[in-house]
Amino acid sequence: GLPLHGQVNEKFIKAIFLDVGLCSASLGLSLLGIKSVQEIALINSGGIAEQVVGQLLRTLQPLFIDPELYYWLRYEKKSTAEIDYIIQHEAHVLPIEVKAGEAGTLKSLHFFMGLKKLSSAVRVYSGLPLRTHIKTKDPYEKPVSYELTSIPFYLIGQINRLMNE
Repeated sequence: GLPLHGQVNEKFIKAIFLDVGLCSASLGLSLLGIKSVQEIALINSGGIAEQVVGQLLRTLQPLFIDPELYYWLRYEKKSTAEIDYIIQHEAHVLPIEVKAGEAGTLKSLHFFMGLKKLSSAVRVYSGLPLRTHIKTKDPYEKPVSYELTSIPFYLIGQINRLMNE
């Protein structure tokens, strides 16, 4: 719920670097010896994609507000789930799931949407913009229904406008 800061657990943090290059260097990633763009895409693409989205989401706030990012983590022995980012859009909680490619499961998102009873979510991925109505079941076979807005990485700066359309 809102405010998002009211539900922060200081034990768990998600580090976002100031720059994707710094992130890559800290991970020991090197472009030496890479022969094609496809090879670059395969190198830790999920982690780098999350970093890019995190950096861009931080720019959505007005300059006089300290940028804050939130995420959701459910950690249990046999059932771990994570939502990459959670932002406030108007008076609503908006979960954002990042996928490096066009495909990927959304199990954690389905679970979160059912648990929190939210009506809208965003997937950031490398595909075309798309809005679909999701009807599925969570891991406990409870029905889940919500609107999923899928946007490519280059439209992150327009997320608020797109959610209002």
